[in-house]
Amino acid sequence: MALGLSVGCGDDSDDQQGSGQETTGAGGDASGTGGGATGATSGSGGDASGSGATTGTGATTGPGATTGTSATTGPGATTGTGAGGGEVEESTGFSVRGRFLHDRCGEKVLLRGVNEMVVWLSSGPDGLPEFEEIAKTGANTVRIVWLATESAAGLDQAITNALSQKLIPIVELHDATGKWELLPTLVDYWTRSDVVAVIKKHEQNLLVNIGNEVGDQVDNAAWEAGYKQAITRMREAGITVPLIIDASKWGQNIDQLQAVGPALVAHDPNILLSVHMWWVDGSGATITKELEESVALNLPLMVGEFAQHAVYECGQHPFDYKTLLAKSVELEVGWLAWSWGAVENGDCKEDGPFDMTTDGTFAGLTGWGREVAVTDPNSIQKTSVRPHSIETGACR
Repeated sequence: MALGLSVGCGDDSDDQQGSGQETTGAGGDASGTGGGATGATSGSGGDASGSGATTGTGATTGPGATTGTSATTGPGATTGTGAGGGEVEESTGFSVRGRFLHDRCGEKVLLRGVNEMVVWLSSGPDGLPEFEEIAKTGANTVRIVWLATESAAGLDQAITNALSQKLIPIVELHDATGKWELLPTLVDYWTRSDVVAVIKKHEQNLLVNIGNEVGDQVDNAAWEAGYKQAITRMREAGITVPLIIDASKWGQNIDQLQAVGPALVAHDPNILLSVHMWWVDGSGATITKELEESVALNLPLMVGEFAQHAVYECGQHPFDYKTLLAKSVELEVGWLAWSWGAVENGDCKEDGPFDMTTDGTFAGLTGWGREVAVTDPNSIQKTSVRPHSIETGACR
């Protein structure tokens, strides 16, 4: 299961500072020798009910636990009407059950959307008019690039604007891209009282991606311990929403997600594990193998980033995104493409730009971006379903 992963690329590791876009890492070199763990663990992987589980927020009796076909029993649960017309227990927000995400009304949600570097928009980080343009694809989610230097008020506005376009907001902090030692500083931001207040305001409809591609070479034990501590700190601060955790090795190390992910799920089942498919080996066979292995482990896996080729050596390493789209429908795996393009990508600018659009508009979709968003049989427009709670603000 070893992959030829590019090291120090981090795709969007544009790690932009101000108006510049600069790639971090050791010059984008690649070892091509594969990721961390070479053998995935077998056995448990879904909802945890044993060791490491608690009865508090995020545990098996909190958000994400099921008590029936579509009912949840989390803090603040109220009775509502389910998609099938029967009564469900309405939870306080999204929850992860086994390997699937559900909205507060119990409806299963497969994420279909895009990333956008909102925080570097020349017009300001409020996401408009970009969210309006993204919504025209039929996407049900947008991953919002954010920084810990931004205000809580700005965060509130960006989330509000995404929801106004019926997009599920996923907010990620980009400050620690490739830098494992900075993970605690991200948690410092998330647990600030003013930021927690924003998260709680939107907790019915929000997902939080703790950090983008935190860490390059991080061994399994350190990665597990670091994220367990991060999750615990955020839960103790009162954050109940599902937490998304990126793989190490600039988001690419799916071997580590498979090996250590079950332990994190046991610690807190209300999480999603995100792999960024910037693999040097982006063949359909590799994509299929890794997705099937993850599903067999019952991992709550999503693909947080991908484009038409790798970052390292760009067009020399094509990525079979059409296989990803097809297998994601078959296996019910969520994904987000990188990236919309209102903020121009710095990586591979001269050799297959990652921008899905020429100008950040729906009309400007071109090439691989248009295929992923509109024309492919498994594109966003043809497979994305917005949950009723996002469409109407209420359960059926």
